[in-house]
Amino acid sequence: MPVLAAEDEQAGTDQGAGDRADQALALDERPSLGLLNAIYGKAHAAALRGDRAGALALDERGRRVFDSAGTHEQTSDYAVPWWRLNVFRSLLLARLGEEKAATEAQDQALAELPATLPRFATHLELHRGLMLARSGDRAGGVAHATTAMEALPPEKHSLTLRMLVNEIRA
Repeated sequence: MPVLAAEDEQAGTDQGAGDRADQALALDERPSLGLLNAIYGKAHAAALRGDRAGALALDERGRRVFDSAGTHEQTSDYAVPWWRLNVFRSLLLARLGEEKAATEAQDQALAELPATLPRFATHLELHRGLMLARSGDRAGGVAHATTAMEALPPEKHSLTLRMLVNEIRA
């Protein structure tokens, strides 16, 4: 299961993605990048369904799996270094209204995020826009998201980013 599966969850896909995460979890419980992505996919699906306790439990489980299976590669589409784990966690925590923890995850991600990967910095800015919107400042959240997207070259805009902007607008 590629890393992008967890990012698909972050973009707000439906319960079908949670079902795919369950299938991946059933394949093998040994710590691996596939298991890590399945856990965070399921955590995001839980958050979108309003299952706060389930999402937080899966986040904790994901952190334990990362300790065994995380990678130090920085540019591979399949690697999950510390900064990328924190991108996963940032959105999850933003969706759950855990602003302090989300901000900490964002700061940790930004501290190690390679400058050659600006799309991930945009993800983090969109997570901040989502926090604004969820706290009641929808206009501020949308403005923050719009500014972040405008700063990223259009050829780097992904479906995941556009779906997240739609989540902020909703």
